[in-house]
Amino acid sequence: MIFTDKKLDKIPFKYLSPGLDITSWEDVKAELEKLTAMIPVNPETLLTIMEHASELSKALVDELSWRYIRMTLNADKEELANAYNEFNANVFAPCEPYRFRLQQIFYNSPARKDLPKDKYEHLEKIIANEIELFREENIPLKVQEQELATLYGAAVSKMSALFEGEERTPAQLSVFLKDPDRTKREQAWLLLTNCYKDKQAELDKLFDDLKALRMQIAANTGFDNYRDYMHQSMGRFSYSPEDIYKFHDAVEKVVVPFCGELNNERKEVLGIDILRPWDTSVDLDGKKLKPFESIDEFVSKAIRIEHKVKPDYGIQLEMMKNSGMLDLENRKGKAPGGYNSSIYGLGSSFIFMNAVKLHSDVTTLLHEAGHAMHGAASKDIAIDYYCNPPSEVAELASMAMELLTMDYWDEYYKDEADLKKAKRDQLEGTLTFLPWCMTVDAFQHWVYLNPEHTSDERRNAFVDIQKRFSAGVDWTGLEELRKVRWMQQLHIFEVPFYYIEYGMAQLGALAIYKNYREDKDKALQQYQDFLNLGYSKPVREIYRTAGISFDFSESYLSELVDFVKAELALLK
Repeated sequence: MIFTDKKLDKIPFKYLSPGLDITSWEDVKAELEKLTAMIPVNPETLLTIMEHASELSKALVDELSWRYIRMTLNADKEELANAYNEFNANVFAPCEPYRFRLQQIFYNSPARKDLPKDKYEHLEKIIANEIELFREENIPLKVQEQELATLYGAAVSKMSALFEGEERTPAQLSVFLKDPDRTKREQAWLLLTNCYKDKQAELDKLFDDLKALRMQIAANTGFDNYRDYMHQSMGRFSYSPEDIYKFHDAVEKVVVPFCGELNNERKEVLGIDILRPWDTSVDLDGKKLKPFESIDEFVSKAIRIEHKVKPDYGIQLEMMKNSGMLDLENRKGKAPGGYNSSIYGLGSSFIFMNAVKLHSDVTTLLHEAGHAMHGAASKDIAIDYYCNPPSEVAELASMAMELLTMDYWDEYYKDEADLKKAKRDQLEGTLTFLPWCMTVDAFQHWVYLNPEHTSDERRNAFVDIQKRFSAGVDWTGLEELRKVRWMQQLHIFEVPFYYIEYGMAQLGALAIYKNYREDKDKALQQYQDFLNLGYSKPVREIYRTAGISFDFSESYLSELVDFVKAELALLK
C-alpha cells in the first residue's frame, strides 16, 4: 500500500498569509517577522498571536513529517534523506530563535496574568521550561544530531542475509524465530544478529558522534550531563531520575521473577534444559499464529475491530486506508520500526510499519492506531503546545488501545484456541516487555552519566545491565553477539531516553484494561476523555482523567502482576 499526501482535502488556514510557501525560508521568515512584531494588548490578542504561531508551527511540522515519511519509506535513497535534512537545516531549525521570541512575548506579557488559570497555567509551565533551556548555539548542533540520527535507519535498511536461498531483511529473518524447528531458529537468529555485528564499527562510530553532540548540547545549556538535560527537556515534571531508578528496582524485584517462572515453563514445554536467545519467541504449542495473508485483509480486519471498540475509530482508520495514509508491509530499502505521524493540515495521521504476517503486526497496527485516534481527538486544539503530549501520555493511548481491542481479535482468529493464545501472548507481553524496557533505559543512564567511556566499556556495561534484568536465558558462547544487542534498539540512536515511557504507559494501559474488565462503558468513556485533553493538563491529571494513577511503585506493580495472572488463568 503506497501513500500519497494529495488525496485528502487540507484544512484551511485561519491566520497564515495566502500563498505562503512553507518550503521557502524567505516566506516563513516574513510570517515570523509579522508575528513577533505583534503587541498583545489584552488576553484576546495574546491568544491570537499564540494561535497564529501554532498554525505556522503545525504547517512546518507537517512538511517535515512528509519528508520524514518519504525518507523512511525509501531509506536507501540518499536524495530523500538529503531533502529531509535540507528542510530541517534551512527552514525548520532557523525558526527556533523566533519561536523563542514568541515564547518571551507570551511569558512577559502583562495580559498573560488575565488568562484563565484552569486553561493556561499548564501552558505557562511548558513555555517557561522551554525558555529556560533555549540556547541559540544549540540550533546547529541539533540539526547535526538529526542528520546523524537518520544514518541509523539508512544503515539498517541495507542489512540483509541469505537464508534458505532468499535474501532477507532483519525483520524477515525474525519471522523464523517462531519456527518449531530449533535449528532453523538458531540459524535465523545468528544471521539476524550478525547483521548488526557486521556493522558494529560503523554503528559504534555513529553513536560516538551522536553522544559527543548531545554532551555539547547539554554543556551549552549549563548541565553537567546529558541525562539531566534530557529529563528537563522532555518535560518530565511529574517525576525525577531517582524515581526512575525506583521503577528499575521494582521491575527487578516483581516482574523479573514472573518472567523467570514463564521461562521455566517454556523450557519444560519445549523439552530443553537450557533456554537460548532463539527459544524465547517460539510458540509453545508448536503453532504459529497466522492472522492474515494479505495487507488488504490485515487492514480491513483492523478497521472492523476499531469500529467495534468505537465506531468513530473504525471510520478514522478506514479514511486513512482509503486516503493512502498507510504503508505497512516490510521490504528491503525501508527503514526499520513503526510509527504514527500526525498530519495537522489534514486532521489525520500516517502509519508506517514493517508487517511480516506475524501476530506482532496486529498489535503494532492497533498500537499505532491508538496514536492516530489520539491525534484525531486533539486535532481541533488551537495551541500547538497542547497538541504534543509527552510520551508517558502518548504511549498510554496506544498501549491501552492494544488491550481494549482484545475482545474483538476474533476478526483475526476464528479458532478459539488461537484467540486464547493471542490474548495470553498479549497479557504476558505487557509484563515480559518491562525488563527489556528497564535495560534500555538503565543503559542510557549509564552511557550519559559516564560519557568518556570506550566502545568496549559500553558493550560490557550493556551486558551487565541486561544480566540484571534477565530471567534465565543462556548466552554461553554468544558473548560477542550479546554485546551488539543494544544496537538493535533504534530509540538509543534516534530518540535518546524515549523508552522508559513505554514502561510507565504499559502500567497505565493495564490499569485501564483492569477498569475495562470491571465496567466497559465507563472505562471507554474515560479513555476518550483523556484523548480529548491532548496535553492541556499535567501528566498526573491526564492519568486521573483516564481513571488511573500515575504510579510505578513496587506495590502498584505487584497489584498489576496479580491482575495479569488472574486474567491468564481465565484463558487456560
